Amino acid sequence: MSADVGIRFPVWDLSKSQYEETDFLPLMSTPGPVMVILAVYLLYVLKIGPALMVKREPYKLTTVLLLYNAIQVVYSIYLVQKYLRHLLQHGLVPKTCFINQESERNEILFSIWLYFAAKVTELLDTVFFVLRKKDNQITFLHLYHHSIMMIGTWAYLKYWPSDTLVFIGFLNSLVHVFMYTYYGLSALGPRVAKYIFWKKYMTKFQLVQFVCIIIHYIVAVRNSECPPSSGVATFIGTNTAFFLILFLHFYRQSYNRRKTISNENVSATKCNKEL
Repeated sequence: MSADVGIRFPVWDLSKSQYEETDFLPLMSTPGPVMVILAVYLLYVLKIGPALMVKREPYKLTTVLLLYNAIQVVYSIYLVQKYLRHLLQHGLVPKTCFINQESERNEILFSIWLYFAAKVTELLDTVFFVLRKKDNQITFLHLYHHSIMMIGTWAYLKYWPSDTLVFIGFLNSLVHVFMYTYYGLSALGPRVAKYIFWKKYMTKFQLVQFVCIIIHYIVAVRNSECPPSSGVATFIGTNTAFFLILFLHFYRQSYNRRKTISNENVSATKCNKEL
């Protein structure tokens, strides 16, 4: 019987990058390290951390949170200006396939890696929630967002990098400038937190961000000389739309419910006065 006869399976090499330069970046040579990070993260925030905190008082972590959020704000500002320079130089939806130009490739790969590195450090958000016993903050939306952004960005950089991600990085980093500023000020306590007025607008900004990303990605893919595969394009478009639905649901639950409760309290107060 010929060795050629029989069922053939595709050969998958998950260690092979689209471009060799990617493998020289930290955590990028094989999937192992990033999968270990994700596994340890989920195991700690869902099982180990809560179990360790059962009989402990929540930690305040004021100094740690101020330092962490300050670093995130500075890093996000750095990414915003870096990505903005790239967009101004190459255009919002460039037709030219810059990733195929050796003179541009390393800069694009490193720019995407910086965004990936931010997603790794942001996992600490959940760790701090666990240590502070903010269990109500550890929702499906929160865990899905942090997990998929880290592993998704890694896979994008590893297997199909493109400068179309620069616009996503720009918008998302801009959102994070305001978000981590809010978190940092909130760590100072209720006396400061009550003056921070932009939390509600931050969620609106995130919703606008997702709509802009979907529109930009569709236009960029149609315009580019090197569009991503249909699988990559479908994943990014579908995942962003899923984020939009999840954040819209969060917005409605958080703010419409508060408005309803506030109206009920006002009505109750009026009834009490009449009685």
